Amino acid sequence: MTVWLFVLCAVLFLVAVVAMKGGSASGKKDGIGAYKASKLMTENEREFFARLVGALPEHYVFPQVAMGALIVPASNDRKIAHADRLRVAQQRVDFVICDRACNVTAVVELDDRTHQAGKDQRRDERLNQGAIRTVRFQSKNKPDAGAIREAILGIAGTAVVTPVVVSARVAASVEQ
Repeated sequence: MTVWLFVLCAVLFLVAVVAMKGGSASGKKDGIGAYKASKLMTENEREFFARLVGALPEHYVFPQVAMGALIVPASNDRKIAHADRLRVAQQRVDFVICDRACNVTAVVELDDRTHQAGKDQRRDERLNQGAIRTVRFQSKNKPDAGAIREAILGIAGTAVVTPVVVSARVAASVEQ
């Protein structure tokens, strides 16, 4: 009886040690964690992405871009800069529109029920400090190509709706 109690305690101890270390018992190994693939965009965002690409054939459209790739803290004080960096570290924008030289033309947000006006306003103000304009469209009332083009570029009229496919060689020639 004493042997079985000893074995049971030893097994429970080993399970506890493995769980605390994040080992295979919890699906985690060596502090890596456990992950699975995620879709880059929702179906609604994918449909709007196609509209943006069609409306702006002379521009690049990048979905789900991290805010930290667009703006950086302006403060020279390390503590303040760190706090400012943390404010945007986990945020991303729906779409970034860039010209062929990859200069940001605008950020596009597709507002749905998950967006909150106060948070959106703070995000827009931060981007505006970096001289980046935010254009917002309502998910329930998505505009056509002409309205997208006018809102983003200020150019009225119907846009060409054929997406441009750029090869690596053409992209290299644009950069030169």
